[in-house]
Amino acid sequence: MFGLAAGALLAPALIALGGAGLAFAGIGVLLPVVALASGRRLFTIDRHATVPVVEIALLRSIPMFGLLPPPTLESIARELVPLSLSAGVEVVTQGEEGDRCYAIADGEVDVSADGAFVKTLGRGEVFGEIALMYDVPRTATVRTRTDVHLYSLEREMFLLALTGHGSSYTAARGMADERLGELQALRERTPLDADSVV
Repeated sequence: MFGLAAGALLAPALIALGGAGLAFAGIGVLLPVVALASGRRLFTIDRHATVPVVEIALLRSIPMFGLLPPPTLESIARELVPLSLSAGVEVVTQGEEGDRCYAIADGEVDVSADGAFVKTLGRGEVFGEIALMYDVPRTATVRTRTDVHLYSLEREMFLLALTGHGSSYTAARGMADERLGELQALRERTPLDADSVV
């Protein structure tokens, strides 16, 4: 923005002094001088910048996030909150309000619905996204099977990232619908109490 403003002010003055040729030459010389003057500072900033490489690699392995453009992926990676839990800990409980989703970096978790085992999830898989996407209570309970290392992502960032990118949103919707289908199939095989949460 500063460069556009400076160019808009400088070009007419150079044209008035020496014509279009001087204006082109002046702007042509000015840009490299500015780049050299600010280059050292930019290299210093770049050298000290931390890039969440592990988090980005994890997100790239997850289909709904892997389709996002690199700047969005890096923004999400910076918002991830690490969480290490031992085996046997309930991470989400069926029926509670969902405020975040979780990506599994290491370890395994067991998913159950209405007291029945559904599946085991491992590295590179996500859970908790259904409550965020459909604004419904948690559809299942997730308990750590082993010691796990998770990354949580708040609802706002999750929705902002996915709703702004059609292909990622479609992938997330497909995964959520598939999981809802698995839960529905489980419920059809297992008689449910009238009060159970959907």
